Amino acid sequence: MKKICLLLLSIFFYNGSNGQINLIGHTMINNSPIKQVDVTVKVNGVITKTLNTQTKSDFRLQLDFGKVYEIYFRYAKSPEMHMLVIANNIIPEKLDYQMMYELNIPFVFRLDDDVDTTVFKNPFYRVFYNGGKKMVEDTTYNTAFAKTVLKKTFKEIEGNAALDTLKNDPRKKSLPEVATIIAGKVMLNAKSKLIVKNKAISLLNKNGAVMRSTYTNRFGAFVFADVAASQVSAIQMEAKDINSENYLNLVTAKNGSVSSSQLINGACKWILSKELLSKMADNHFTTNIGGKLVWSSTKEKKFYAKKEVYLLNEYNTIIKKTITNLFGTFVFEDIKPDHRYFIGVDPNVVQGARVDLLSKEDDFIAKLDSMAGGKKGLKIISNYNKLFNAVSIDEEEMKMDINATIYGDNINTPIGKLKIILLNDSYEPIDSAITDNFGTFKFKYLPFLKRFYLSAENTENILDVFKDIIIYSNDDNLIKIMTHQKGAKFSYNPVHAEVSRMRDIELVDPWLEFVGEKKPDTVKKSTTSPKKMIVENILFEPGKHAITAQSKEILDKVILVLNSNKNLKIEVGAHTDSQGNAASNLRLSELRANTVKDYISRSGIDVKRIIAKGYGESELLNHCTDDHPCSEMEHAQNRRIEFKILGE
Repeated sequence: MKKICLLLLSIFFYNGSNGQINLIGHTMINNSPIKQVDVTVKVNGVITKTLNTQTKSDFRLQLDFGKVYEIYFRYAKSPEMHMLVIANNIIPEKLDYQMMYELNIPFVFRLDDDVDTTVFKNPFYRVFYNGGKKMVEDTTYNTAFAKTVLKKTFKEIEGNAALDTLKNDPRKKSLPEVATIIAGKVMLNAKSKLIVKNKAISLLNKNGAVMRSTYTNRFGAFVFADVAASQVSAIQMEAKDINSENYLNLVTAKNGSVSSSQLINGACKWILSKELLSKMADNHFTTNIGGKLVWSSTKEKKFYAKKEVYLLNEYNTIIKKTITNLFGTFVFEDIKPDHRYFIGVDPNVVQGARVDLLSKEDDFIAKLDSMAGGKKGLKIISNYNKLFNAVSIDEEEMKMDINATIYGDNINTPIGKLKIILLNDSYEPIDSAITDNFGTFKFKYLPFLKRFYLSAENTENILDVFKDIIIYSNDDNLIKIMTHQKGAKFSYNPVHAEVSRMRDIELVDPWLEFVGEKKPDTVKKSTTSPKKMIVENILFEPGKHAITAQSKEILDKVILVLNSNKNLKIEVGAHTDSQGNAASNLRLSELRANTVKDYISRSGIDVKRIIAKGYGESELLNHCTDDHPCSEMEHAQNRRIEFKILGE
């Protein structure tokens, strides 16, 4: 949901005979004005004023000094809300002032799944006299309330009492069957681990009829939501273009083994026992989406770098936001199956320019040309359709940064020179960092973890002078206050919400190591040191060497890296599959390598920094030689462009 923000537009005062507070409100829902709002003013529970905005989306209230006002707002599609105006402490010499306060009243939809409507039993906003010449907001209270409006996900709640009660309910056998989410992945042969993507897959009932149908996504994953598990008998997939000699492996969403089956007449079926089905059932399953944003105008084309991107739900409520990296990439996690989302950017930032969404693999997906909730973007439905599959992101394709600041007792005493240890969900140390003089520590570009822990070495009892240990996020928001026991080792087990506030997620990209803040401290020049190899999906038409429009997006990224790291040298190596004549394949690979080199050098990169080399079919990645038949999927592994980092 969009963070509740009440905007103080203007405050003024003047000497007059009748002092008052003039409150001007603008009734809004998801940044859109609404009408027919009832406004009721109460003092000590007694109604003193009422009004209806009728055909307008704003109102004005004149409130006398010396009282505490409860102002209630009612709108047909929203829960009732109220705010407090505390005006009983105006000092005598200011009683003849006129004070004006203007704000937006941010309504929410009553049926919004992401909104906890129960919190509105409390005031959503407070205004009070500051002892001078004006009314001001109670920032501490208002910020704290805004954080309670969005519901916590299941992952944020440890020990769900409601579920425990249901499990122990003696009547549970008579309760109706709870809908189940079935999630998994399909891979080709256990040894090769080749994913089976973009294939039709169905859930069958006890009679062999289709219950649900969908497609595997770009990493072989699929989901069936709202399933009656007791009716499920099997999963079936169409795969007519895969060699019938192959076995297809069904695994869980977390890559746990389920079953293996051979193709028969272009289809594969996995019979699911109750035990196997329970492995695949995950009612708290969520996935991730992401991609790359590129903007272009009549004059230039560039990555949508270091800009905010928003995720809105079906009510156009902003539920997440993030910042793109240098390549314009972003990730949103905790995407629920069969929900409608909207990926949006600020229209004033991209005014007069076109913004395109590309996949992680730099394929064009769509132009951001729709409007919702005041944002310009694209609607996504998470039912594993073609569009959703294009933006789906596997956890293995994600990296994370962890940033936080640690204080003792209050924010005036940052704890510097403290060794912080990062542990995974098995309590195994995976990294360490030393806090700087401002108490800040950072872990950079680590494998993605949904759960992690922090501890600190209390060397020389450095923490024992503090009663409390305070953790703040890198955007200066309070995360946690913990009581410290003298002589004890500091340890912190953050819940999901706290993990999210310390963690920045980005897509895996090996080029990030060589650009900006991801650039390594040194690049070894020794010819005996291992070279960094980066494989990109540079596409060519069969038998040709002209660069496609899609491949230019990838090469523009390489150009950005070379421009940011002026001393970097690379080799462009082109490889073919084994189909056709070996000599012809060698010549074709040389032409393709030189085409890539020419494209990069035309951007202004010194040609001496680029070596082009064709390898033909001499370095196959698998067993697909001339005398060994292979599927198209296996041949495709060998058709590639490799960028070898040669050093400085």
